[in-house]
Amino acid sequence: MAATCAAGMIICIKGLNGDVPTIQIVFVRCMTGVAIVLAFSLPRGGVRIRTPQWKLLLLRGVMSLVTLTCGFYVVSVLPLTTATVLFFTAPLFVTVLSVPFFGEKVGWRRGLATLAGFIGAVIVIRPDLGHVDITMLIALASSLMFAGVLLMGKKLSKTDDISTLIIYAMGIAGLGSAPFAVAEWASLGWAEWGLMLAVAGFGTLRNVSDTKGYAIGEASVMAPFQYTRIIIVAIAGYVLFNEQPDMATWTGAIIIMGSSLYIAQREAKLGRGIEGAPKPSSAAP
Repeated sequence: MAATCAAGMIICIKGLNGDVPTIQIVFVRCMTGVAIVLAFSLPRGGVRIRTPQWKLLLLRGVMSLVTLTCGFYVVSVLPLTTATVLFFTAPLFVTVLSVPFFGEKVGWRRGLATLAGFIGAVIVIRPDLGHVDITMLIALASSLMFAGVLLMGKKLSKTDDISTLIIYAMGIAGLGSAPFAVAEWASLGWAEWGLMLAVAGFGTLRNVSDTKGYAIGEASVMAPFQYTRIIIVAIAGYVLFNEQPDMATWTGAIIIMGSSLYIAQREAKLGRGIEGAPKPSSAAP
């Protein structure tokens, strides 16, 4: 569900064709997401707002604003497949950030796999004599922030429910984007509003699915499904936007996905204490 909704969201953003300011899309996505969550939560007792973890939830909301703004901008500028491949570096950043977040010890196997993944990202970016497309670096920044959002969500899900996490993230991101959205507000037709609401709907379902999946699931099980997104995006990019990814993009994609899948399998072995692997105490929580 998360992979499909993520693909649907970026396809709709691309469909807006850069005619709508990025920050306006972020604002509508967040505020609509808050309304959707409240609509489903209120009949079941509402959303718990008061929580001792409010400072971390506030920080996660700010990080959500950054990753959404950067990510939506990248999708509107780069080819869909290229942007999606660079977004797949998020699991690599999760591995790196798991050290300060959870005190995890990253062994040499996962270390090399992570390095290989970042080499794949360099292949996609393909710096030419010191010239680097800044938009691709923004895509990496978005992935870095998203990795932090996922890890904080995993940690906070032990004390707060998913509706609380989403309300804080989307509410804070929406409020943070509001002044800039108002300043750059563009008038929209019915088609643009339809795509904007589709972005919000897909984004909210993706947020729920990602948060729930990382809270209760195993990375080794979820990772292969996440990569179905690139198939959907590649087909949509070709059919709807006449985009044809080059060989460097596909080469980098294969390396990034391969390294991420290896990391997920390795983490599963560590977590289950398979013979020959370190004991669970050294694995990620």
